[in-house]
Amino acid sequence: MANVSYEDFAMPKNIWGIALDDSKIQRKLLVRFFMYAGIPPERAHIKGATTKEIKEFDNWAVSFIEEHPDDYFLMIIDENLDIQEEEDATSQVTISGSLAISKMRSQLLLDQELRVLALIRSANDSASDVAIYNSRAHGFLPKAPIKKDSLREVLVPMLLNRFPPFRTYKKSPGIRAANEEMGAETVVTMMDLLPCINDIDTYGSLQENELGEKWNIIWEKLHALKGDLLIMPTQTRIGDAIKMISSLRGPLPPDNFQEHWQNIRSALLMVDTAI
Repeated sequence: MANVSYEDFAMPKNIWGIALDDSKIQRKLLVRFFMYAGIPPERAHIKGATTKEIKEFDNWAVSFIEEHPDDYFLMIIDENLDIQEEEDATSQVTISGSLAISKMRSQLLLDQELRVLALIRSANDSASDVAIYNSRAHGFLPKAPIKKDSLREVLVPMLLNRFPPFRTYKKSPGIRAANEEMGAETVVTMMDLLPCINDIDTYGSLQENELGEKWNIIWEKLHALKGDLLIMPTQTRIGDAIKMISSLRGPLPPDNFQEHWQNIRSALLMVDTAI
């Protein structure tokens, strides 16, 4: 396999791309992710737009795999999936994507399991976090800007190790042309981040005791914002905002949360709009 160009790897036609993410921005970018990987939109299912899709993902995935006994499945699953409790619209719960994959795998037959490559995608990439993901799924992908060359350099070796029959290489001009066309498209703008920013704004005026009560929800929203920022092309102010958000991680809100948030918000609103 020496001197192999991963750019020219031709993805087999009998593979499906399946993704699960609660972020509208991430779901939008996962279309590009699969295209760069060599999976066209008609072979991709991107879930997570509703609480039902998230809570019932493992059962849906098992059924889908059973219905396609000759196919392969590349799954890209977000680790932190936020949903609203049906009985309380103000209460937020976080579901673990890696646990959902572990539950799915426990229901698969051996020959079905061998046709699945399930990767966890997360903004948390410490050694302990990655060890957990690897114990529940087949690997880990950090959240980063989605670039064709770097994506293939990471993803194709994983596919070849997991699926030995894929070890066939040939030119794939059709996919390359489609990728180049998508590469010129502006997929995300700061306008896409405004709903999350506005949500966090609503907590900015809370008193200290109220912040403590709501901190889990606030942090999950900050974490989701960080995840969306991580996939954007590097800019100084984006990097500053990511560092500031990371510094807030902890079981309790920091002193002067409002000041911290305003610093993050100001950095984001000064970012170039085309991302």
